[in-house]
Amino acid sequence: MTRGPDKRQVGQSGETLAVKFLARRGYRILARNYRTPFGEIDLVARKGSETAFIEVRTRNQSTFGEPAESLTKTKIQHWQRS
Repeated sequence: MTRGPDKRQVGQSGETLAVKFLARRGYRILARNYRTPFGEIDLVARKGSETAFIEVRTRNQSTFGEPAESLTKTKIQHWQRS
């Protein structure tokens, strides 16, 4: 029985899709997996004078809900501090 992709592969795949999506909309990727003392920001992108800090949430199944539903209060607080 073959196993599906592991969490890291799914996450990297989601980030790659997000980068392509943003690039098609005119964003320039400034950083991937930017680390701070409080956590990590998946993508930092810029379009004109706008800078976007992006948390990519990827799931290979919808069994456990939508990706946005996986954001916990703690994760949001860490992300805001970053």
